[in-house]
Amino acid sequence: MADVTSNLLKRNLGAAVVAVDGAASQTIDYSERADEKLVLHVVNGDAAACRIKVSTLGFGGSNADDLDVDIAAGEEASIGVLESMYFKDPATQKATFQILDQDNTAFSGTVTNVKLRLLELPKALTN
Repeated sequence: MADVTSNLLKRNLGAAVVAVDGAASQTIDYSERADEKLVLHVVNGDAAACRIKVSTLGFGGSNADDLDVDIAAGEEASIGVLESMYFKDPATQKATFQILDQDNTAFSGTVTNVKLRLLELPKALTN
């Protein structure tokens, strides 16, 4: 399971944003980021619809269901802002998400056709 690299956005500036290929299961590392500053942008370039399932592993996770976002073939979705209280595993400092079919089974399409961009919002007024 690999970490998705974040793209730090800066105030009042443009930024090149790098997309990575999807994988069946991936993680978002919160250890070096300000909490509540992460948005996962997903482009489903596959012919099959997909579901992004973000697991509730955090301290507040017992009070919430996993986050499921369905994305039709050829469509895009932004997921977040992802609150660490619900999604960050305290043991690993990471959130885990999967790319699945909409019935929560293994993705029937080509998972690398699902492109991911992790956007990190500015931490303060100075960046």
